[in-house]
Amino acid sequence: MAAPLSLHHIRPHFFTENQLIHKPTTASTAVTVTTTAAAATKTDQIQQHPCLTFLDNCSSMSELKQIHAQLLRTGLFFDPFTASKIVAFAALEDSGNLDYSRLVLSQIPNPNGYTCNSVIRGYTNKDLPREAMFFYREMIVHSWAPDRFTFPSLFKSCGDLREGKQLHCQSTKLGFASDSYIQNTLMNMYSSCGCLVSARKVFDKMTDKSVVSWATMIDAYAQWDQSTEALKLFNKMESENVNPNEVTLLNVLTACGMARDLETAKRVHQYIEEYGFGSHLKLTTALMDVYCKSGCVSLAREMFDRMPDKNLFCWNIMINGHVEESNYDEAFLLFRKMQLSGEKGDKVTMVSLLLACSNLGALELGKWLHAYIEKQKIEVDVALGTTLVDMYAKCGSIDIASEVFQTLPEKDLMTWTALISGFAMCGQGKKALEHFHEMQMSGVKPDAITYVGVLAACSHAGLVDEGLSHFHSMSEVYGIQPSIEHYGCMVDVLGRAGRIAEAEELIQNMRMKPDRFVLGGLLGACRIHGNLEVAERAAKQLLELNPDDEGTYVLLSNLYSSMEKWEEAIGIRKLMAERNIKKPPGCSLIEVDGIVHEFVKGDSSHPQTTNIYAMLEDMISRLKKAGYVPQKSEVLFDMDEEEKETALSLHSEKLAIAFGLISTNPGTTIRVVKNLRVCSDCHTATKLISKVYNREIIVRDRNRFHQFKDGSCSCKDFW
Repeated sequence: MAAPLSLHHIRPHFFTENQLIHKPTTASTAVTVTTTAAAATKTDQIQQHPCLTFLDNCSSMSELKQIHAQLLRTGLFFDPFTASKIVAFAALEDSGNLDYSRLVLSQIPNPNGYTCNSVIRGYTNKDLPREAMFFYREMIVHSWAPDRFTFPSLFKSCGDLREGKQLHCQSTKLGFASDSYIQNTLMNMYSSCGCLVSARKVFDKMTDKSVVSWATMIDAYAQWDQSTEALKLFNKMESENVNPNEVTLLNVLTACGMARDLETAKRVHQYIEEYGFGSHLKLTTALMDVYCKSGCVSLAREMFDRMPDKNLFCWNIMINGHVEESNYDEAFLLFRKMQLSGEKGDKVTMVSLLLACSNLGALELGKWLHAYIEKQKIEVDVALGTTLVDMYAKCGSIDIASEVFQTLPEKDLMTWTALISGFAMCGQGKKALEHFHEMQMSGVKPDAITYVGVLAACSHAGLVDEGLSHFHSMSEVYGIQPSIEHYGCMVDVLGRAGRIAEAEELIQNMRMKPDRFVLGGLLGACRIHGNLEVAERAAKQLLELNPDDEGTYVLLSNLYSSMEKWEEAIGIRKLMAERNIKKPPGCSLIEVDGIVHEFVKGDSSHPQTTNIYAMLEDMISRLKKAGYVPQKSEVLFDMDEEEKETALSLHSEKLAIAFGLISTNPGTTIRVVKNLRVCSDCHTATKLISKVYNREIIVRDRNRFHQFKDGSCSCKDFW
């Protein structure tokens, strides 16, 4: 059993430095030489002692205490070298004990720099910065002099800039200002405290900049989102013929990812090949990430497919890359390959795939992913929880989104915003405003994005007074200055309510120039309410901003057609033909049995095309019997009446609904996602389809959700 550590034992006599300082004589010189030789011999004997061998192989505090007891009995503990090893093990090893190291230190009369530094490093390694600083103050009080290895650990423990500057001053006074190791850690300290100016001053004053110095400064800029400065420094490093190492290249790639700098990333790629870093997994992964962020997903995929070993981070980057380029099928195929390889998804994987489901409107696939999260016991943190709420809301299941929201243990501003925006998209403006009030009561302050959701809720629900009130409260209550998006929402709120003059006046009084969304909102309102005069003014401004904006031509042409101004409508269509401006093709998505099917206008590429068109014919026939009259004004081009009817019947959402009718059981809800605004003809037709076929049909267009049921729509024809 190990002997207890005693604080009271007989110590050998130690001379102080003052006692040893005296004027040397010839005799004393001889004695000194003899003493030095004897001391060297004694040191060799100590270092060869069996106890020190045991100490080198020590693996636990229990063993350390036994060795310590033996060293105390033999008196070897009082050798500075031996004592420092005891302190170092207790302070630095994972199985050590910092309190024990301090207790041992208290028995050493004049601890050397290595011993003190071990304690400081121990506190720093165990993330106890305050204790490290307190110990340094004790060192100063006891006149234990710090050395060049003391300050790097202290810089890592700095709590603020003021403390860091004080340490900087002390290291300079002690003559360590030109030490490259200290300068590198000093740059890190200033960067951690957010003072890049001081970090750069240290860097610029360095007479001997190693590759570590360059990497440190580049990393500092990258960490604080100053990617341009980081890349400038990398260019300067190249001009000074400093060869980069793996860390430098990794930091440069981080900056490239922020700046979407594809050119520099390709240069780094050449370095990786040239210097033989191709097997460096972190570098390869970082390069893939830059390629994905810069829109070169194919290059990233080539690297990914060549990798012999792939970790979870690689899979996540590649899956997210495909999601970002809207290649959702490939993202899910890659996830399947990832599962077959034995790799399990994590929070990052799920966020990417749920985002794909949100964009596809793939509710069943989203539900499967939610079940996967629960089965694999993946922690639902704020980010993943927010993504789940957003997915269910954008797939039209706002009730499930609300349930998920209520079960989340932690909610941040983005979680609240996702729910509020979801209610707004689904046309439940009052519920959106109720949750906005609840959010405020819970102490969460809204931001500019939250207010976009709030104002959109007011717009979709026709809550004009509430919209005006919230618009003014942005700046008055929270000091948020309205952006172009908020003005666009307010123009929409006023315009949809028929208050065209107020909407136009608001645009004229804006602090910034109106963009196409603001003017487009006004033009759309004019189409709804038949205000040709304001519409023509808005269209003129829109075409000045962007002469190729097809939406302006379409809206204006529809307005002329609805007011039976055929010549003007034909003139707009001719102008579109002359300028080679084409309306983007409508695209509709529908999910059946976990598979997303895509349709465009007049699509005949689907394997079940024959059955789809047979259902479409039956659908149009039954709709006409129910009173459906095709709205031919939606057809932009000059053709006979029968051709117009055919063109309207082939709209992508009608094809998707026909496929849904033949592919799902009676009574099943049909969900369709469209990339454009639902046209008035399809809106009227879908209302009747929901009644004739006794189906609930949910259509998400680029603006909002339409829930068709029993011949009516949740938007109350206000969209």
